[in-house]
Amino acid sequence: MHMKRENLGDVAQVTAGHPIRSAVRDVPGGDVAVVQIKNMKAETGVDWPAVARMVLEGRREPDLLKAGDILFSARGNRNVAVCLDQSPPRAVCSPHFFLIRVKKGQPVLPDFIAWQINLPHSQRYLAQSATGSYITSIRRQVLEQLPLLLPSLERQRLLVRLAHAAQREKQLLEQLIENRQRELDLVAEQLLAYV
Repeated sequence: MHMKRENLGDVAQVTAGHPIRSAVRDVPGGDVAVVQIKNMKAETGVDWPAVARMVLEGRREPDLLKAGDILFSARGNRNVAVCLDQSPPRAVCSPHFFLIRVKKGQPVLPDFIAWQINLPHSQRYLAQSATGSYITSIRRQVLEQLPLLLPSLERQRLLVRLAHAAQREKQLLEQLIENRQRELDLVAEQLLAYV
């Protein structure tokens, strides 16, 4: 199997999230959704209903998120990536993220990059390169130098499908466990009511 070795910066553009000078607060009538680290999980993606909406100030036109964008949480102890599979309604990411976009003409799937960033070997590289003692962060240059292995597009699609299927299976199993626990709690309540 032929695989190319590339650094992330060779195949994708890495930029900082939208600069926001004030605290992100949900504003009625806000015209732009602002994704924060608390809104994102590697396993489930962005929780869009929980994302705050605000009116962005400043002259800079926001770089709105679109399908295929990869959000990478650069601060804190969970430096994970999520690929947006659909175009969100007028949204930006906060400056705690790096926005990763595959360069035109590169034979790589955004989903595949996000999957590879979240793999243990990439996470070890990022953890070893993190700066800061209390709240760690990943510098853009470190992320751009992240080594990637790039198989054919066909193999990338296959790996992404397998990863999505495994994630869906995990969610279903966790849901079954939660449902069983609720059943047991209900049975226990009913039994103890007669004691």
